[in-house]
Amino acid sequence: MALIEPQTSIKPHNLKFFTGDEYELAINQSIQSLLDSLQNPNPDLSGFTSKFLELMQVKPNPHPETIWILSSLTFLINSSRKDDVLDQVLAVKDLFQSITTCSASSSPSVCIALIAPVIYKLYSVVIDLKRKEVDLKLGKKARREIRSFVDVILGYFNVCCEGSNNDEEAGLIRPLNDLISIWVHSEGFENGSKQFFPLLSDEIVHWVTEESGDNLGLLAGAVIVEAFLLKLCLKFNDGSSKQELQNELRTWAVCSITGFHNFYVFDMLIKLLLEPNLPVMSLLSSEDESFLRKVLYDVVILPDFSFLCLDKVGHIPNSHIKNNVVARLMVTHEAIELLRKNKDYTKAISYTNAFLGSHLPTLITKLVASELGTNGNATQPKGSSPMAFIKWMLDLEDQGLNLTDGFFSKHRARLVHYRSSLDLDPQSSKLNAAGKTDDDLGFFIDNKGNDEDEKIDDSVNDVFVAAARSMQSGTNESGKKRKETHVGKKKGGVKFQRYNLVDHSGSKSGKKTGLLEKGDSRSESEVEDPDSDDNLE
Repeated sequence: MALIEPQTSIKPHNLKFFTGDEYELAINQSIQSLLDSLQNPNPDLSGFTSKFLELMQVKPNPHPETIWILSSLTFLINSSRKDDVLDQVLAVKDLFQSITTCSASSSPSVCIALIAPVIYKLYSVVIDLKRKEVDLKLGKKARREIRSFVDVILGYFNVCCEGSNNDEEAGLIRPLNDLISIWVHSEGFENGSKQFFPLLSDEIVHWVTEESGDNLGLLAGAVIVEAFLLKLCLKFNDGSSKQELQNELRTWAVCSITGFHNFYVFDMLIKLLLEPNLPVMSLLSSEDESFLRKVLYDVVILPDFSFLCLDKVGHIPNSHIKNNVVARLMVTHEAIELLRKNKDYTKAISYTNAFLGSHLPTLITKLVASELGTNGNATQPKGSSPMAFIKWMLDLEDQGLNLTDGFFSKHRARLVHYRSSLDLDPQSSKLNAAGKTDDDLGFFIDNKGNDEDEKIDDSVNDVFVAAARSMQSGTNESGKKRKETHVGKKKGGVKFQRYNLVDHSGSKSGKKTGLLEKGDSRSESEVEDPDSDDNLE
């Protein structure tokens, strides 16, 4: 594959040894000069390659902007006349190879974030292949090449995530939108950031472009999510039955999220599920989009991923954790209500009890405790369903408690609608014909509500079956600890342990306590994803 090579040899003595401030100033000036040049009708980009090559070679650990721009310039110059779909795929592969080579000494988050242009161009090839009339044999070969390439990219992300230590990353010198404009300018897109991230919602695109300058881990999460969704979409129409496809997608998705052990990946998937439609409508029919949504509900609600526990998210800003708590409550409630309307009470019960057995109730109580401080007293939620917690939090907000930084307020009307619906339909918390409420029901996910080894019509994979069995072996809502089960040894597994609500005491200082306090780590039982490595394609 073609790597980025200098057009002329640059001798070591010609390289300027910058101080930190001089280096950033030189990058800033060069980027601005490039952006100004792009305003011309037919900009000449070839003159900038040597400049950014020199900037990249000055430091042993190149700044992300220099790699991003140099790879962009090289790709745009070399691939401008390639019309054949296989040549386009090859050009994107060359881009991926160039970026990974140049960023080899960078941190894991930087390595992943820099792949954003690769996903953008690969998505463009997929859309072109879908819209254009392509020879049947050529189209089949191209789709096979693309699927294989996406697997390579996701494998690279897995390797990067294994090496991630959650250290804070250096930010960008320039706004992300400036870097994006280098890619989308020549194609005449006005809303560049949304065009550049076609598989993210407007809300997430805004979040990423606003905050990733100081948090490249956020941009890395967005890139993983897009590759993740692209992989799932490419699995449709491959000849599998719906049941086979459902099981395959669900198993692969759980294994992948477990391997990434990335808070932002999970958080973005949750927030995408709050949208009226997943941002995949350009790739899937409305029927397939609905099918994928149901798969993702299972993936984000039924497992309890260990990397989301409090002691694993200390590097995440508290505001992001708070927003994620509210979003997860909303998604779980909406999924349960959808199942109720479709009269799928068995799975609705499994979702409710997956919520009960997760660490999420603990996160919610710590969230409220951190806002109340030492002098505040709060009533307990009347029930333990997601809706009971939402109603409780709304009532506390009505009393003047500020629970989140913007997200709760932004979706307040939607949350109030939930509460109104509950008031109109008091039976909504009773998901079982026998009249048991969510507090009385055991966790089960098969259609008969037991743990026998029978064929599950509305099945989930072995990960969820193991979860159901381990949780059923415990006790009810009395507060006793459930029986613990261990399967597998892989770090960052999926946890299905019941968490007791804890008694939070305030600090003596009288100040509000944070969500994360030292010594908050717990020794917790884990049910790992069985044979997870074998399930990754």
